[in-house]
Amino acid sequence: MKSRIVCLAPGRVAPGMTLATAVIGRDGNTLLAAGTALDSEMLERLIRRGVETVSVLVVDTRDPETIAMELHAAESRVETIFRGAGSPARQALHAAILDFRREHTA
Repeated sequence: MKSRIVCLAPGRVAPGMTLATAVIGRDGNTLLAAGTALDSEMLERLIRRGVETVSVLVVDTRDPETIAMELHAAESRVETIFRGAGSPARQALHAAILDFRREHTA
C-alpha cells in the first residue's frame, strides 16, 4: 500500500498515525523519533510544547488524475509567488521550492 508524507498541526493528527520524520524541539533535541506511532497523550504534549507541525505518513488513496491536478495547482502557486525577474539567489530559491513541492505532492 502506497503512503505519502503530510504535514499537519498536532491538533489535526489522529492518534495511531506514524511520524514520517523526527520531531525536533526548539533546543535541537529530538522529542519523538521517526516511525513513532502517536497517541493522544503524545499529541497533547506536542501542543503544550508549541510544536506547530509534524510530518506523518498517511495512506495515499489518490488516483493519478488527482495527483496530476494537485501537482499542477502546487506548481501554479509557486509560479505566482515567484513571478517576474529576480536575482540568481531568488531563482535558486524558486527552483528549490518547486522541487520540494513536486516531491511532496507526487
